[in-house]
Amino acid sequence: MNTKEYLSRIKFFGKTKADLNTLNQLHQNHVFHIPFENLDIQSGQKIHLEKQKLFNKIIKAKRGGFCYELNYLFLSLLTNLGFDAKMISARIYDNDNLGPEFDHMAIIVSLENEELLADVGFGDLFIKPLKIKQEIEQIDGGNIFKFSRFNEQSYLLSKSVNGLEFEKKYVLETNEKRLEQFLPQCELKQQSPDSYFVQNKVCTIAEKNGRKTIFNSKYIEKQHGNKTELIIENKEQEKNILEKEFGIAENNVC
Repeated sequence: MNTKEYLSRIKFFGKTKADLNTLNQLHQNHVFHIPFENLDIQSGQKIHLEKQKLFNKIIKAKRGGFCYELNYLFLSLLTNLGFDAKMISARIYDNDNLGPEFDHMAIIVSLENEELLADVGFGDLFIKPLKIKQEIEQIDGGNIFKFSRFNEQSYLLSKSVNGLEFEKKYVLETNEKRLEQFLPQCELKQQSPDSYFVQNKVCTIAEKNGRKTIFNSKYIEKQHGNKTELIIENKEQEKNILEKEFGIAENNVC
């Protein structure tokens, strides 16, 4: 782990301390500069959850990744910088259906007698870490989030755009998990014909006032609440969008 190179990739050039301000800035910079994407899965390239391979892909080759890749690498950065952080499992809601164990990887950071949820690998979620406190509404990135108890060791994270109707996002466990526990689900999401990531091409990145996304044959921009869509008509057009809007060069995509 070359911490200096990682920080440069996410455009973080200040002093690092294991405090809330640094954590917020690291998290925000990460989601603003490293996209969530599944281009390797779409091209049939196997993903290996090995730190050096992930570092080479995401930091050196300026790619993105999906949850297991991005959050595992970000966890390594946080622990290298002195944060008390651990890997946790979450189960994602698809409408009212709750996914399996190890459906999603996220991070809990213990800081100043509080626990905060960090997640740079979901796609469209929060910009800065959230304090894990029950029924307290937290505004972040134009959205409102809240936690409620799911059971003794788990919380439900919900999201709203208006503070009235909340959508269930995922159930997270607070106990620490090991990387090898995520490997079967990571493999399944790459191989199963029923996998969302096998069925759909996704590349998305947050911006200060919106988000840029490739979803299958569409390029979508959201800015200040306004949404525009463009049909991607060929591979050349897609290649240009990936390079211009997401910083992903063609020779770095298998």
